[in-house]
Amino acid sequence: MKNYIFICLFFIVSNFAFAQEAVLCPLQNHHVKIESTADIPTVIDNMDGTITLTHQDQNITDIFADYVIYDFYQSFPNTNPDGELIKYYTIVHGNRTLINELYDYAYPDVYSMEPYSNTSISPGLINLLDNKTYKLIKYCTESTEGGLPCPEGEQNVPAGFQLNIVFIYDEVNGMMHAETEGISSCENSFSIRLRGGFDDGFGSTDNTLQLWQSEQGTSTVTSYNQPCHYIEKMLYSVLDIGCIDHDNYGNIRVNESIDETCQIILERENAFFATDFLTFQDTALSISDETF
Repeated sequence: MKNYIFICLFFIVSNFAFAQEAVLCPLQNHHVKIESTADIPTVIDNMDGTITLTHQDQNITDIFADYVIYDFYQSFPNTNPDGELIKYYTIVHGNRTLINELYDYAYPDVYSMEPYSNTSISPGLINLLDNKTYKLIKYCTESTEGGLPCPEGEQNVPAGFQLNIVFIYDEVNGMMHAETEGISSCENSFSIRLRGGFDDGFGSTDNTLQLWQSEQGTSTVTSYNQPCHYIEKMLYSVLDIGCIDHDNYGNIRVNESIDETCQIILERENAFFATDFLTFQDTALSISDETF
């Protein structure tokens, strides 16, 4: 009996150790409810990882044509054919303005969906991020249900870990461009654009951001036991480009560290009654420190 238990535990531990998954999924999914089958767009495979959507209303076809669309499929195909869930479809895209344009033109007669709201990025936040490169140096999760709070529970990234983010403000479009500098330790890379956060009624939006545009990037399958796996999984979820939908929610808050100069902290609430924190150091300061 003991041998049997030992063998079972061995297989459980082994399966966990060798389990693999991608942690970066930068494309965005949005659910659209379509009441009439006549309004379901025709899908044309472009044979390059993207699709073309056409609709009986040329104006809707034109809206689709203005954006890169990666997939379109029925969200819940195995549900009750006479129910409501069967009417939902998923658009895989890289720009939330697509959803807002569809909403402005086609809601509610053709498509039912939730639009995205945003605010302008505050001048203080632009000054904090623009034309700077920050490297990830610490991370932690503060739980309201107990456990070590940050910074007591804060952990340094392991030796050799590398993930830098370059920020450049796009004044014309009012967005902050953020992309990895090269490839991360888990061999991932992303390029996204963020707008100011939405007004959720719970405080100022001055230091908030939200994902707005995203590209495919480079996503690599990694093992759970790789030191970079959990850290990058947390970061991508906070930025809304993780592979698990709604692991985090609300605005991304960006604060300047009160304890250290040239450090910023990204924070966002997660679905487990806690808040994730990621601390970044301005690489210009790191180079200065190494020089002296």
